[in-house]
Amino acid sequence: MNEILNEITWLGEGNTLGQDIWRKKYRYNDEDFSMWLDRISNGNTDLRESIENKEFIFAGRILANRGLHKFGRKITYSNCYVLTPPEDNLESIFDTAKNLARTFSYGGGCGIDISNLRPNGSKVNNSALETSGAVSFMDLYNLTTEIIGQNGRRGALMLSLSVDHPDIKEFIKIKEDLSRVQKANISVRMNDEFMNAVLENKEYALSYMTEETGEVIENKVNAKQLFKDLSYQNWNYAEPGMLFWNRISEWNLLSEDEEFEFAGTNPCAEEPLPAGGSCLLGSLILPSFIVDGIFDFEKLKKAVRAGVKALNEVLDEGLPLHPLQEQRDSVKDWRQIGLGILGVGDLLIKLGIRYGSEKSLEFSDKIAKVIINEALQESSRLAKELGAYPKFDLETILKSEFLIANASNETIELIKENGLRNSQLLTIAPTGSIGTMLQMSTGIEPNFAFSYTRKTESLHGEDKYYEVFAPIAREYMDKNGIEGLEELPEEFITAQNLDPIERLKMQATWQNRIDASISSTVNLVHETTIEEVENIYLKAWELGLKGVTVYRSGCAREGILTIDKKVEDDEIVLETPRGELKSIAEDTIYYPKKLKIGCGKLKVMIGFSPSLHQIQDLYVIRSGSGGCEKNIQAVAIFMSGMLRLGGNLFMLEKSIEGISGCPSFASGNAKGGNLSKGNTCSSAILNILKEFEIDMGLSDHEKAKVLIKQKAKKVLIKEAEKEKVAEKQKHDIVECPECGDPLEVSGGCFACRSCGYSKCD
Repeated sequence: MNEILNEITWLGEGNTLGQDIWRKKYRYNDEDFSMWLDRISNGNTDLRESIENKEFIFAGRILANRGLHKFGRKITYSNCYVLTPPEDNLESIFDTAKNLARTFSYGGGCGIDISNLRPNGSKVNNSALETSGAVSFMDLYNLTTEIIGQNGRRGALMLSLSVDHPDIKEFIKIKEDLSRVQKANISVRMNDEFMNAVLENKEYALSYMTEETGEVIENKVNAKQLFKDLSYQNWNYAEPGMLFWNRISEWNLLSEDEEFEFAGTNPCAEEPLPAGGSCLLGSLILPSFIVDGIFDFEKLKKAVRAGVKALNEVLDEGLPLHPLQEQRDSVKDWRQIGLGILGVGDLLIKLGIRYGSEKSLEFSDKIAKVIINEALQESSRLAKELGAYPKFDLETILKSEFLIANASNETIELIKENGLRNSQLLTIAPTGSIGTMLQMSTGIEPNFAFSYTRKTESLHGEDKYYEVFAPIAREYMDKNGIEGLEELPEEFITAQNLDPIERLKMQATWQNRIDASISSTVNLVHETTIEEVENIYLKAWELGLKGVTVYRSGCAREGILTIDKKVEDDEIVLETPRGELKSIAEDTIYYPKKLKIGCGKLKVMIGFSPSLHQIQDLYVIRSGSGGCEKNIQAVAIFMSGMLRLGGNLFMLEKSIEGISGCPSFASGNAKGGNLSKGNTCSSAILNILKEFEIDMGLSDHEKAKVLIKQKAKKVLIKEAEKEKVAEKQKHDIVECPECGDPLEVSGGCFACRSCGYSKCD
């Protein structure tokens, strides 16, 4: 008997979060799963089959909105737009704000490049005499983004500026002022001339000529120092990102077409687009092409054909739904689509290949080459049937270095005969909500984590916490009788423990086969230095990436978005009232740490909250049995209890400092047992906690020493202050606006694994 296909059987009975995402974000009113498939496939049986088999899926905008125009809804199918850059006059600047508001009202995210605007101090022929500069108008576009809602969601905006603009220093530091431009991503348009000046430690000219007055503003900077400043801002604030504009302009199908020019990128930077350009997104779900442990390339080709055809159908259907005439004209002329991928991290794990290894790069390249060649062929077949895109020029297309490097001889001949239906075909988007719904890794990113803690309420109203494992990890653990994540093989690698250069090499491998771009965030540990960030960006440019940004754990951007009150020199803040146990944060992740003690081995599980950036809890597992087993567990319970009562590691240290050394420790060390640091189980556990704090970039232990020695009075946070901070939190991007849980930084955007919200979806 065939299983009835509905959202539960499609997503998995245990995948309650995925089911909730589908019901709350993607189905319309009370439609059932079959009705939803009918709506989003619109009679295309190959597409419906591909979605049912989880081989291809549209981006969220299409899943939610396709067909709703029949009910009178004015909602675009496009995730992203690039507006015509504002010209250097007030009318154009404010017209751009109007167009931004209109686009947001239809549900689209936007990119705006402000490089045309004259710099601070330039002469103007009005009462102001001098302009406040290009950067000052970022506040206008930021405010527009904040005001115009999208069904309860924030608008998505990218603001970019060329590296040779005289206001570039002000631009890159704007996020230091936490009251400005918090609703937009910002990126710098880098060029090869500047990057070469960095390598050669030369001066670089920042220059702007005002056409209206003929005034030229120019000053020279040390390129290397400016690059260091950029890297520092990324190290400390995770912005601005870098867009390598020469690579963007030269590595695509239209690189030789003088009529075409990119005007900017969408908010997550995977889509460079012309003025008024937009893009429709969909992704191939790569793990689904593994059949009996082998990757099925023929099955992949079929899905590519279905995806290209489906995106073209949606493009035609959605043409009248774009908010602005410039968008309708651009889409009609150039017909960009964005076929992408998701699940690379899971795919490699299923094949037993470590992400970032040479084998992973070779296999990814093999897949990518099939995708681009098949996509070109399908676009050409559609051109034969329906006509090439209106601006198609065969002579310039055939000169494209991207086409020459990626198309087979058969494909070239097909294009000569038929043309192409699309001027842009492939991109890799973040796929945050979709990946969460399908319970797999997003875009080309490695898995962010393989487990997390989730809270649930019992029938009696009591909070219960339990560890949730990613399905791919849980499946492997069950199959192989593994209980802890630390026992997983090397292919189970996460964004936090992946070598950043290996991460860049993976992106470069895919970028060689992608004519648009790739949404990308390189996650870094707190200890990463500014010099290492510099090296990451230099390497990204050398490898041919089109864009990249970094996110360092514990950076200032993360710190300013928590609810912790700053501790003054003369006060101690008690976050927990006396005698009241603090609840364990919902996003607590347990990190295993191994200890070797005098009478055996211990595994200390340290519960850490990324949002609060604090140790929340700990417990101990002892290998084997012995007279101290229960005592060790009791010690861990009491340590955890002290932390949850508002204590810190300094207090723990003071409470056990009078305990004499354990004979088994002394004996073990005398025999060369290489035991963990400490002379008792309690001191060894404490030392592990202190090392963990340092690894995570925490300084509570040292702060506590200073505060306690100062005889500072204890100060309770006033309720009014709490409310004020909580109100601020409503606007902070690291906190999920739908459920309040912390957001995961992955694939160039922030995504919530608790409810499926994605800032860039």
